[in-house]
Amino acid sequence: MRTLAIDTSTVSMSIALIEDQTSKMEITTNTKIKHSKALLPLIKQLFTTVAWEVSDLDRVVVTRGPGSYTGLRIGVTTAKTLAWTLNIPLYSVTSLAAIAANAAEEDGIICPLINARRQTVFAMAYDSNGEEVEGLTMGHYRLADWLDQLKAACPDQSLYFISSDIDQFEELIKEHLGDQAKLLPAEKGVIHAPLLAKLELEEEDVATFLPEYAKLAEAEERWEEKHPEEAAANRGHYVERML
Repeated sequence: MRTLAIDTSTVSMSIALIEDQTSKMEITTNTKIKHSKALLPLIKQLFTTVAWEVSDLDRVVVTRGPGSYTGLRIGVTTAKTLAWTLNIPLYSVTSLAAIAANAAEEDGIICPLINARRQTVFAMAYDSNGEEVEGLTMGHYRLADWLDQLKAACPDQSLYFISSDIDQFEELIKEHLGDQAKLLPAEKGVIHAPLLAKLELEEEDVATFLPEYAKLAEAEERWEEKHPEEAAANRGHYVERML
């Protein structure tokens, strides 16, 4: 089973070629590189280095979000195009599950966070088996509100927070949770594409698959303010119309 795995959901970007469960090559960048310019050349570099042809692929795996609007569109569009052209399956996994996989060895609740700006985050919580914590819902939250939900749902368990922006969240996390919170190093919050192939994946319909944004874009919020009636009837489609 030969897999191309793609993540462009955050500032960092990770791609890998994987044979069965073995990574043949990974490229991960953790700089503010423009995914639109870098992704295709780096994919080409992967195939050249590993000496595979694109036609050798058996499937494509991509993170579906939540995360950066632009990043998600680039990654998902690239994955869909390859899967459609090659007539191979397309699979997806949430970005938060991919981040949480970096802390699978921790004995407690894994709490991945993606910075959504203005003291808000994309968030979910996972148990030591990688299952979503019952009673919690993946989504976009004010960080303070999410911390309160975590405290209520997991009152007696250690909470391991993992994010590439953990330094920005440390003060508020400690204020709400004290010693119950364990902060993992920021580098743990970077998604690594080889892990995607080891997670529980969802097979997608290439024709209808869309990113999981989990929040409105700023442009969409402004549009809904100006067009409340149309927004109520067409919520969720504005971003795709603008592509």
